[in-house]
Amino acid sequence: MRTTFSGIYIALRALQAQQTSLDITGHNVANANNPHYSRQVALHSATRPFPTPMMGYTPSNGQVGTGVEISQIVRMRDSFVDLRLRQQLQSRNYWATLEEGLRQVELFFNEPSENSIHYALDQLWDSLQDLSRDPELLAVREVVVQRAQVLVEAIRGTRGQLQRLRENLNDNIPVKVNEVNILGQRLAALNVEIGKVSATGSMPNDLLDQRDALLEELSKLVDIEVIQDHANMVSVTIGGASLVHRGTAYALGISEVPDSDADYTRHDIIWAATGSPAQVQYGEIGGMLDLRDRELDQIIDSLDAWTQQFVDVFNKIHGMGYDLFDNNADETVGDFFVVVGNKSAANISVNPLLLEGFTDTDGEFVPGASLIRASDKEGVAGNGAIALWLAQLRFGTRHPDNPDVIEKPSLGDQYTALISSVGVKAQEAIRMTENQVVLENHLQNLKESISGVSLDEEMANMIRFQHAYNAAARMMTAVDETLDTIINRLGIVGR
Repeated sequence: MRTTFSGIYIALRALQAQQTSLDITGHNVANANNPHYSRQVALHSATRPFPTPMMGYTPSNGQVGTGVEISQIVRMRDSFVDLRLRQQLQSRNYWATLEEGLRQVELFFNEPSENSIHYALDQLWDSLQDLSRDPELLAVREVVVQRAQVLVEAIRGTRGQLQRLRENLNDNIPVKVNEVNILGQRLAALNVEIGKVSATGSMPNDLLDQRDALLEELSKLVDIEVIQDHANMVSVTIGGASLVHRGTAYALGISEVPDSDADYTRHDIIWAATGSPAQVQYGEIGGMLDLRDRELDQIIDSLDAWTQQFVDVFNKIHGMGYDLFDNNADETVGDFFVVVGNKSAANISVNPLLLEGFTDTDGEFVPGASLIRASDKEGVAGNGAIALWLAQLRFGTRHPDNPDVIEKPSLGDQYTALISSVGVKAQEAIRMTENQVVLENHLQNLKESISGVSLDEEMANMIRFQHAYNAAARMMTAVDETLDTIINRLGIVGR
């Protein structure tokens, strides 16, 4: 049979359960502005009824309840939404990194503007057109040299900015790798704490929130896979290799690889323990690697190839002509442009003789501009056929078998194609980033609808638990008055 004091126990359990629920409500309200907090809910369940059926037990109309208890404090979280959000963070940061880098590349080329390569190229064609009309005027020749120098500086400046961007990305990769290692160590330490709490049968809700926040931060840097075990501890892998396994963190490292073609020391990501390459494809680091090793390499190689083609075609035509002193292709200035060292746009320059001139055997100074080979015939005054031929490179190159036929595309068109390719890539990155942001915001809103704290809802819960607490307290008072009557008033007749 039930005990005399069972009513007090029921009321006590009710008071304890409602007070715990009020405490949890207060915890939710306190963390309403914490972006990494997941709303917590106390699950109420009935305690074991009285009596428990046993041999010799005579059933009555029903078991008598013994009150309520908090069976578990759970955090409101959807693991599938968490998985999708981490994947989205990896993709969004990858495209955002590409977008930022390609926007800088567009600024380097600065097309169209008066400081661009294309504008300098058009100015050179115009000056050569003028030279074809007045090949004997030294002032006109000086303009050609200066316009060529402006073009060279534009090409070298753009190539240098591209190289510096690639080097900056390269130098920033070890910094980001160090961030990954720090996050991995913090995850391993949290795993240990979570495992200890989970072993007691409790749910380490606040620790789990901290760990999920770290996983999201890690997802912004690299593409990860997360697996949770029975002890609520996680294993984190990058490209199938473990970064974190329960309480152990495995560090990433940097391998320095000299790159003679790119003229810098490339930082490759490896696993510190084994030296094997780390397969990073997405996240901010994945974007940096693709920007450095694919996008920038292609753009720089294209600029180098265009510059070399321009120099080869220009020098070939220029070398066929004669300067003011009737020198032919085998004497003095043959090449108008010079590329020193490897065939890089960074090494292009105007022939120093054209810029500085020289002193001849008689001790007289010869202006460099006089060495431009504008004529196609020796000893023909006023002939500017070679200058005209060079100016016509604006429209294309002459057919080797029929000089009257101009073949397309021109050097200018080829450069425009290079710029267009950069623009297309930048627009793709911008579009993909915008799409990824929309999807990320959707998942963030979905996560917030599940895990976020609503102050209105918490206020309603607070009133509900407060009323339940007041009712339990009133019940305790009623039971106390009943026991007072039984103990102090019953059985006093005849005393």
